[in-house]
Amino acid sequence: MANTRNRSPRGERPSPTMEQYVEAIAQLLTQAKVCSVSDIAAEANVSRPAASRAVRDLAERALVEHRAYGYVDLTPEGRALAGKLDARHEALQTFLAEVLGFEEGVADEEACRLEHLINDETIERLALLTQFLSDHPQTSEDWRRKLTDALERGPLSKPDEPGQP
Repeated sequence: MANTRNRSPRGERPSPTMEQYVEAIAQLLTQAKVCSVSDIAAEANVSRPAASRAVRDLAERALVEHRAYGYVDLTPEGRALAGKLDARHEALQTFLAEVLGFEEGVADEEACRLEHLINDETIERLALLTQFLSDHPQTSEDWRRKLTDALERGPLSKPDEPGQP
């Protein structure tokens, strides 16, 4: 199944790096009404020329508006992508913390990496599983207990013998 999420006018999906720049710009714009290439470079921890190239690439993909030496703003398409990335991050972080039992900080870091790599269908299924377990506390407790037991045995250990609980 082809993944068509947030394709640019050139027909290409933004790269994970471009998505990270969109997130950085969105974050900056929540803190202030405007952001500059220098602000983006500082937020993304890259050089100003690298941020400038990224802004140019994002503008070519119609995700940002930018005039030379001016401020950068997200287009409606850029805002939609930022919102989608935020929702993907939230779904992954919730799954990692609530279903797999990772600590919040670890879940957040892993979600940051995974949100750019996993397709929409996988995100949707993880979110459905998370919601199912939230709606069925007994099943969730059983799952947590079995996961904890398996982790205590070691990550590569074999399952119990058939017929064992």
